[in-house]
Amino acid sequence: MSDRTTADLERELRMLASVRAYLREAEGTDVRIPTTAVDEVLDEFTRLDRKT
Repeated sequence: MSDRTTADLERELRMLASVRAYLREAEGTDVRIPTTAVDEVLDEFTRLDRKT
């Protein structure tokens, strides 16, 4: 993941947010969404942010 840029991670976060919004619209606000992928992206985003 070290080849990713901050822009790449921001794009992924926007994509994940749109997927979450779609799922909540389709399934209702009570739908449980696993956060493992989001956690990994946020961790990498934080690591890159600290380097700058």
